[in-house]
Amino acid sequence: MSRVIVLSGGVSTEHAVSLASGADVAAALEERHSVVSVVIDIDGTWRVEGHAVDSPDEVLDEIDSMDVVFPVLHGGWGEDGGLQAELDARSIRYVGSPAAACRTGMSKLASARAAASRGISPIPVRVLHRDRFLADPDLLTGALARSADLPLVVKPDTGGSSVGVSVVRSAPQLRAALDEAFLLDPVVLLQPLVHGQEISIGVWTDDAGSMHATGASLLHLPDGEAAFTYAHKYEDAGGWLEIPARLPAQQLAELQKVALETAAAVGVEGLARVDVFATEDAILLNEINTMPGLRRHSHFPRLVAASGTSYDDLLDSLVRQVARTRAAA
Repeated sequence: MSRVIVLSGGVSTEHAVSLASGADVAAALEERHSVVSVVIDIDGTWRVEGHAVDSPDEVLDEIDSMDVVFPVLHGGWGEDGGLQAELDARSIRYVGSPAAACRTGMSKLASARAAASRGISPIPVRVLHRDRFLADPDLLTGALARSADLPLVVKPDTGGSSVGVSVVRSAPQLRAALDEAFLLDPVVLLQPLVHGQEISIGVWTDDAGSMHATGASLLHLPDGEAAFTYAHKYEDAGGWLEIPARLPAQQLAELQKVALETAAAVGVEGLARVDVFATEDAILLNEINTMPGLRRHSHFPRLVAASGTSYDDLLDSLVRQVARTRAAA
């Protein structure tokens, strides 16, 4: 049995999602481990079992070489490698990918480039920078509206849960979409709206240390809707995930290969979810999530469960792997 420090919350747009994940993770691990729940408020205050502490150091200084941190943090410092670098500097063991992989995975652009180095095709992208946009928003928006093929997708380079993602179908919608995305990130991506199957594959490390790919999920959206939004995911706005997706064996094998290659290119350890679009001609990488949602009935745990490993066993395995194999630096 290990002492596990479950971190959730965080200063990011995915704060509420992380809290929900952290609560379920802590409850599941309590059956087999000694769990300490640490919540980071949206203002940055750290709370241990509900009690505020003066600084994060007060928590981190008490973590010893036998403990395991489970950072159930989505977005921001908790998922972009900042926390992981701090834990590495303190020789603290943790579940999930190392700092470099988190930095790459957090950036849709960086992860696409990493995957492309292994022959994986990403969605074509045009990159915009906030400083150029702010210099003359009307000029840049007008130029894009004249040159871009609509519809297109506007999204922040970092972040998740579809926050700040817009489908633009007309020139007047473009300015609002750019304004929203640039509020969240200094780098914004413009991509064509891909017409194809939206599919996800989970990857995770088993007790023997081998990385495996799950079966697939297939997204079904309400008629007339083109993108899986935050509302679809968390506010019951329609849309559902077919898990496991009924796909031809050869197609599934190709999808699993893409997922494993993408995870290897990014440097994933422990767990991740890889999202792609499958068209008639290609499999196109959308993004990778190095700390996917971990509520008991979230997308990633459902993928793993459909492959034969329960939620409780998945979390226990991830903790035991770290306790056994990732020696403190």
